[in-house]
Amino acid sequence: MRKKQKNVLHYKKTFHINIAVIIFGLVLIYFLVYFFQFLTSKHVSIYEVQKGQIMETSVYTGLILREETVSYSDVTGQINYYSKEADKAGYNDLICSIDSEGSVAEEITAAGLDGTSLTKEELLDIEDIVSEYTANYSDTQFYNVYSFKENLNSNVQESLYLAALEELSRETDSGTFSLIRAETDGILAFYTDGYEDVTPDNFSADLYQPSSYQKNNLKSNTIVSSGQALYKTVTDENWYIMIPLDEEETAYYQTLMGEDSDSFVIQVTFRKDEAQAYATASLRTYDSESFLQLAMNSSMIRYISDRYIEVELGDETQTGLKIPNSSIIQKEFLLIPSDYISQGDNSSSQGVIRISSGENSDGNTEFVSTDIYYTDEESGYCYVPADDLSLGDVIQKTDSAEQYTIAETGELSGVYNVNKGYAVYKRIEILTSNEEYTIVETGTSYGLSLYDRIALDGTSISEGAFVN
Repeated sequence: MRKKQKNVLHYKKTFHINIAVIIFGLVLIYFLVYFFQFLTSKHVSIYEVQKGQIMETSVYTGLILREETVSYSDVTGQINYYSKEADKAGYNDLICSIDSEGSVAEEITAAGLDGTSLTKEELLDIEDIVSEYTANYSDTQFYNVYSFKENLNSNVQESLYLAALEELSRETDSGTFSLIRAETDGILAFYTDGYEDVTPDNFSADLYQPSSYQKNNLKSNTIVSSGQALYKTVTDENWYIMIPLDEEETAYYQTLMGEDSDSFVIQVTFRKDEAQAYATASLRTYDSESFLQLAMNSSMIRYISDRYIEVELGDETQTGLKIPNSSIIQKEFLLIPSDYISQGDNSSSQGVIRISSGENSDGNTEFVSTDIYYTDEESGYCYVPADDLSLGDVIQKTDSAEQYTIAETGELSGVYNVNKGYAVYKRIEILTSNEEYTIVETGTSYGLSLYDRIALDGTSISEGAFVN
């Protein structure tokens, strides 16, 4: 029995677009393109330009000169002091006592060993002395360690000695016990160092020796001899600071002083306590060496214990766009006389008229537009990029037969802007800088703007390079 054959009908399959596959394909292509750019582009650290400021100051160690009068002992004996450094002494005020036999002085000294009798106010004064020394310690002035120790001991003892003297006042009528009183009004200091008679007029360059400076603390003496220094008095508020200068610094301060003046006013910041004062500055020459002399009539008492002191000079604060020094690069430009710059026909763009070169040029001219990054008003040259122009090109003045061959180049400071994902050179005008940052002018032609993104290391990238 034959089987019946079935007729099989074949239908043409309809093509259906799978949206998901298309989307996946597009995403894959985007990823591959992005991955390729990531592999081929520069990996550069970015810095965002911020507004900032830098104070222009110079730090020096200066030598202090004052009008100082030393008072000497007429007798020999054991000494006790009752006044503090920088005290204002009036005529006949008690300074110290000298006991030739030593009996009264021994009792006063013994009382000075009992620290339990110090008042709360006296303890607070001692705390202030320790805190001030700790805050202003400097390795470059190590000699202050010994002065600090001696001054601290003296301040403790003099408070105790004065109290003991009051209790023993009945015994001070002895002919062997002498009370030394101030001979004149002034500010007291209890050290000698050999600079007491030095003035700006008899100063010499070899007297400036901060590294070998030593001072003799008079309060560390327990026994004095006739003719030995007891204390000194500063009777004049006028004082001076002498600062050595090199040639570059001398030239700089000469410009501040000007040609028609022999002095100028400058702000002084004392690094010891950050106090500020204004001084009249002038340039002096000693033994062929230049010194800046700062003359002041205030704040002398604050630094009466100092002979050498660190100061910052200047108060000019420059404000602008703050960028790291590592971002700054130098770029070379072609120099073209500014009177050869013109505007093209039917165009507002600036450029130059270049004479075509070659065998078949026949001296034809063409207008080449170019950017002008900077014009030096003094030299009359414009700085243009070597994009469409090059050294050796001959250019011509507008409406003139006068020609010029481009033969010179110059450098400008700038950074690489990466706002668009690739490096674009931006010119900067530097106002001031320190070891880490530079302040640049705002609104510079072809320059930076606030919040621009720039390459942190300008040497790690080149013009037009892609970044990520």
